[in-house]
Amino acid sequence: MALLASSTLIAITLLVVVPSALADAKFISEVCDGISDHPDCVEVLSSDQRSVNATTREELQSISLDICTAAAREGAKNCEEEKAKHEHEGDEKLGLALDMCSSEYNQTGHTLENARTDFGNHAYNEAARKIGEASLAADNCEKAFYNQGANNVMKQMNKKMDDRCDICWQLIF
Repeated sequence: MALLASSTLIAITLLVVVPSALADAKFISEVCDGISDHPDCVEVLSSDQRSVNATTREELQSISLDICTAAAREGAKNCEEEKAKHEHEGDEKLGLALDMCSSEYNQTGHTLENARTDFGNHAYNEAARKIGEASLAADNCEKAFYNQGANNVMKQMNKKMDDRCDICWQLIF
């Protein structure tokens, strides 16, 4: 009898949870259909567990802004880790490029915090403008390595930051 009750409970749970999860994935996919040049949009948004519970575009926009902000913090942290990792090499050009990148990513974190405030105040155009500014951190970091003639140890992070910001910008704008 207990086995039958357990089996019934599991079956009911699957009937409720599985269609709900599929509907959530469908919603995220529909929203991402409008995002150009980012086939990884669904993957990016789904990287935050809150996305599966989102029922409105505005919720996904907010989550995307958090993902973008997290990427800026990660970028700043990666700069510091790379500086520490390569410090013993005495590569002045690499150190200068990483200092510039660190400054860019730290400033971007502040810019995105301001974008969060604008978003919360429903000033979406202003939030989108700041997100657009934030996406320049990755570009400026890339330029720093190029201008210094240094090995670009931030290439993957810069791509990640650029992708996250562009997806967020397109969702909000």
